[in-house]
Amino acid sequence: MSFHTLDPHPGLSREIGFYLSGMEEVRAQVREAVKDLSKEKIGRSAFLGAHPIGALVLHIGEAEWWWMQCIVAGHELNDQDRQAAFWDVLDDPEGFLQKGYDAAFCLEQIDLIRNQTRDLLFARSDKDLEQRHTLTRKGVTNEHSLRWILHHLIDHEAQHKGQILMLKRFLA
Repeated sequence: MSFHTLDPHPGLSREIGFYLSGMEEVRAQVREAVKDLSKEKIGRSAFLGAHPIGALVLHIGEAEWWWMQCIVAGHELNDQDRQAAFWDVLDDPEGFLQKGYDAAFCLEQIDLIRNQTRDLLFARSDKDLEQRHTLTRKGVTNEHSLRWILHHLIDHEAQHKGQILMLKRFLA
C-alpha cells in the first residue's frame, strides 16, 4: 500500500507552503503529460477550434504570471510584457505551430514564471493569505484574497491539465 501526503514547501510559512506544494504537484503532472511530445504535437490543434497543447501550457504560465505579478505584486502591464511568448497565447490557435515552440521551451517558460511566484511567496507569511487584492475589469471591481488566488491557480492548472490529457488522446 502506498501513502500519499502533501507537505508544505520548505522555507515558506506553513499554509503558503501547502499551497505552493499543491501547485508543484499539479505542475509535475503537466510536465509529465507534455515533456515527450513532438514539436508538431505540441504545436498543432487536435481538431478545429481546439487550442494546441503548447499554447495551453503557456497559458497556464500566463495566468499565474498575471495573477501573481500584476494582481498580487502590483506590476503594471507594459509593452515589453505583451511581447512575452506566453502573453495572449490562446488568441491565435492556428498560428501557434508556426512559432516553432517545442515542449522544452514551453515548460522552461512556465518554470521561469513559477520561480517568480516562489520568490514572491517567500516574501509573504500566512497572515498575508487574507490580504485583499483589487481587480477592476469592465467597470466591475472585485477583491480576491491571496488564499483565493493560490487556490484558483491550482484549480486553473488542474483543469487545463485535464484538457491537455484529452487533447493528447486525440493526437495519438
